[in-house]
Amino acid sequence: MAMRPDVRRHTIVLIAFSLIQWGFVLYILNHQLFDLDKSERILLFCLSCFGGGFLIMASLIYLVIKGNADR
Repeated sequence: MAMRPDVRRHTIVLIAFSLIQWGFVLYILNHQLFDLDKSERILLFCLSCFGGGFLIMASLIYLVIKGNADR
């Protein structure tokens, strides 16, 4: 199964973006760059994980659906 190069590149960019945003949020939380209390820190972490996971899964589904060169 050969993937089209543009679809593969878009998928890699989306996965990299989701991992970078998750790392950025973790950096913010670990170094306490914003004045957040415990519940706000938990909420931000959960939203970041959910958003990053959703973006990774969506990009993998995009790769499977649009990636076939023979269709």
